[in-house]
Amino acid sequence: MSIDRIRDDLKVYIRARYPALWLTTDEEERTARMLAALGAEFKRPVFSWTCTTGFDDARFVLDRNVSARQPGDPPPAPSVRTPEKALDYVMQHPDKALFVLHDLHPFLEDPVIVRKLRDTVNHARRTFKTLVIVSGTAKIPDELARDVTVIEVPRPDEKELAALLRSFIESLRSVGRVSVDEDPTFFERVVHAARGLTETQAIQAFSRAAVNDMRFGLDDLPLILDEKKQIVRRTGALEFFEHDESLATVGGIDGLKQWLASRTRAFGERAREYGLPQPRGVLLLGVQGCGKSLTAKAIASHWKLPLLRLDVGSVFSAYVGGSEANMRKALSIAESLAPVVLWVDEIEKGFGGTSGSGNADAGASLRVFSTFLTWMQERKRPVFVVATANRIAELPPELLRKGRFDEIFFVDLPNASEREAILAIHLRKRKRDPARFDLGAVASATEGFNGAEVELALVSAMYAAFSAGREVGTDDVIAAARETVPLSTTMAEDIDALRGWARTRARSANG
Repeated sequence: MSIDRIRDDLKVYIRARYPALWLTTDEEERTARMLAALGAEFKRPVFSWTCTTGFDDARFVLDRNVSARQPGDPPPAPSVRTPEKALDYVMQHPDKALFVLHDLHPFLEDPVIVRKLRDTVNHARRTFKTLVIVSGTAKIPDELARDVTVIEVPRPDEKELAALLRSFIESLRSVGRVSVDEDPTFFERVVHAARGLTETQAIQAFSRAAVNDMRFGLDDLPLILDEKKQIVRRTGALEFFEHDESLATVGGIDGLKQWLASRTRAFGERAREYGLPQPRGVLLLGVQGCGKSLTAKAIASHWKLPLLRLDVGSVFSAYVGGSEANMRKALSIAESLAPVVLWVDEIEKGFGGTSGSGNADAGASLRVFSTFLTWMQERKRPVFVVATANRIAELPPELLRKGRFDEIFFVDLPNASEREAILAIHLRKRKRDPARFDLGAVASATEGFNGAEVELALVSAMYAAFSAGREVGTDDVIAAARETVPLSTTMAEDIDALRGWARTRARSANG
């Protein structure tokens, strides 16, 4: 939703005499400009209150060129800094007006303030005044929930960012000290890179890029992306995952690779014009150590998209309602940075306990899971979810319903040719020529091994050869493999059960 749509919605609410609007936003100044413009359009004064400065006329706060009041201006508001006195002023004010209260939510733990606010809302309803509470979070007491309309102010969309960038470039050219890239794709790529930033963050990122080498060009895109990483780090539940993997570094899974290749261009506008929906995601179910997490990283690299890792455990909060709010915030940030790949590793550990009653944590797990499911079904932005799981029995059945993911892929133990490919990849990573090794002999010796165990056999062989002061060879790898008891032996029953489930319910990633 754009800021224009929010402005239109606010106009309707004001005309319809809604007494209390709660705007959640991290951008006070941008929101204040919008509210001041609405006040001017409705010919109503706009008073802005904080607990540090009291009330101010919003026009004087925003327009630094205004030095004196003009005839017809509303009288100055009193310097009331307590929420009780501020609400008293609202009720005593004789005219229709917009009263903007910043960061009121910490005071709403006091039942007296809650009661006072309810009285003020009822008064505003009768006198056609509008209370606008601006806060970074919507912590609304139950007593007020029926009277307050919550509106989330979105971050700047591409249209706003383009206008912001155009103004910034014009200022650079007017000063003449910083050169601007003339590449025809530069403007569009910078706007795309800045998507998800607030107005202030975008200006900071542009300024940092410009003063870094006194040139504003394509080479500065990583600096703008770095500002996004700062946003992700501050959420706690999301991690901006650096990766240098590619599908070429993942052995086997040819079926999944073909599926991904057919969707490489599916995030562009041409795919929408063709009538295709945005790809939604995949659930990678399979045996431990078979490269599911590696595949998640490789998907992002193959599609040249940022990779975000969602840590479900970090979402949970000790405060009632805090866990769901944390999940919504993390998902909102992921959407604001779209297109991205969102990786949820071992999803059964995050949501595995939601099939019960939920009493163990007062239902927080169920509510967080419900928030995640609703988002998966309803999201509009291109966030491609890659979830990995090892134990199907621990996954809630709601997660497996058609429509949550595009496909459920089963990643089985690699066959002989896939083990050869995996060994060759790891030999190249360690600067060894695979042609010097009998890959077929090693593949036979590693029957039943997963990809991680094939790698471990090579590493163990290299340790032994290094200790003996010689170069590693095929016999060393085979000897190391014979000393390994693979997971397929120690967990044979679990793997058989997993294969049995996947045989008719999932698509083979191995092709």
